[in-house]
Amino acid sequence: MNPTKAALGAALLLSVSQYSLSLPDDRKQAINLSSDRAIYEKNQGIYIGNVNMSQGSLKIRADKLTIVESDRKVEKVIAEGTPAYFEQQPRADEGVVIATAQRIEYSLQDEEILLQRNASITHQGSKISGDRVVYSGRKQMVVADGGSNDKENRVKMTLQPQAVTDDAQAAQKDISPAAIVQAPENANATVTPEDAN
Repeated sequence: MNPTKAALGAALLLSVSQYSLSLPDDRKQAINLSSDRAIYEKNQGIYIGNVNMSQGSLKIRADKLTIVESDRKVEKVIAEGTPAYFEQQPRADEGVVIATAQRIEYSLQDEEILLQRNASITHQGSKISGDRVVYSGRKQMVVADGGSNDKENRVKMTLQPQAVTDDAQAAQKDISPAAIVQAPENANATVTPEDAN
């Protein structure tokens, strides 16, 4: 599978809501933080040591967490750790997105997560890992980079098959025998091995 097709498949399997990376109520929730040390200067909150952050379904654990603000609104969250951990549920009917990396940048305005160094992102059983992974909620896109041609550093993916929905199964059951068009009796059909597959 070429890298473009792999990225497209990964984007489909790891897609999130077109307008938001998180549940709608997440942004309305209070941000809860705990750390060993905290510093606030120049519109940045810096939290160091055993950092835990939560806001609705969003959970971040890191060694160091920086929250960048503008006009008292959070613009970006930068988590650093060995590894840093990010978890959030995109929609009520989906499982959580789990991401780990040595550096995680979560841009709220762009609805994008940038994972750097030993990056990994998992959603509903599908997983992508590499040296750098960008996960965009707005663009519904995942871009992964291995960082080098070294076999150990290449992009790795595990893609789960899509489950057949109840609607699709019901539609298949509703097909009546009369809806199946048969070839005339005198028509000849040849099936090649490629057609059989």
